[in-house]
Amino acid sequence: MSECSPPQCLICGSDEVGQRYRITRFEVVQCKPCGQIFLHPLPTPVEIQRLFASLYTSGEGSLPELKDYYRFCFEDDPENPLVEQYEAWLDTIERIKPPGRVLDVGCGTGLFLSVARRRGWEPFGIDESLEATKHARDHFGLDPRVGEFETLADLGETFDLVTGWDVIEHSRRPVDLIRAARRCLAPDGLVSFSTPNQRSILDLVGGLLYRASGGRLIAPLEKFYIDQHFLYFTPDSLRNCLGLGGLRIFQMERELTDLRRLSLSPGVRIGLQSLFLAARLLRRENRLFVLARPA
Repeated sequence: MSECSPPQCLICGSDEVGQRYRITRFEVVQCKPCGQIFLHPLPTPVEIQRLFASLYTSGEGSLPELKDYYRFCFEDDPENPLVEQYEAWLDTIERIKPPGRVLDVGCGTGLFLSVARRRGWEPFGIDESLEATKHARDHFGLDPRVGEFETLADLGETFDLVTGWDVIEHSRRPVDLIRAARRCLAPDGLVSFSTPNQRSILDLVGGLLYRASGGRLIAPLEKFYIDQHFLYFTPDSLRNCLGLGGLRIFQMERELTDLRRLSLSPGVRIGLQSLFLAARLLRRENRLFVLARPA
């Protein structure tokens, strides 16, 4: 962590920022004008590059619970819970838009594009990870570009669908990312994103424990606020971000992390299952899935 200048909102640029939590590696802060929640200081680009390289190769470098999370990114198997998730999202998308050209931003290992190709989509992808895109080429026979998405968006290609699964929370320039996605859209094209939901049961419980302990009990919050996620969106702040980028969300769904992808002890797994039941009742699920069109 080296960005030690005063925090500045990654959405609106304001320096009117208040602290929500202080945990071991960073502060969780909130922009007063627009409400966006983000981390300060941010990891450097080099630190993030190293982290993702280790996540894709060994699962090391993040939370112990996420050690096996990324291993589900490698095989297009119908019993893979990540494949099940991609199929469900495509079911939702295809009720509105038939298969066409799809661009997956942050395509990683290419698993989503492999699933989409089976369903009749023409796949295109871009990612900054050399390790992940090598798997996309060698294992799935895809041809993703390596680099920043904004460079591809300026080439004039258009797509019927632009996706970004767990991408926007990693961006230092999220509004620019949305604008680039809009530039890539064909007429009547759609954008679909997923991201963690800051208004989740995990923040609710962790925040209550943090405040009740006078800021000493931080372990639950450290399971939710992690280095590689710079931004934490609520439904309202996500609408604001996409709106600034020229998109209008017309469908938003709250979802829960599939616990099959986490490395958990039996006791913790049962505890999270109970917590997630409460999340459904309170509408505090920990993930958001959105569909958007040009505003």
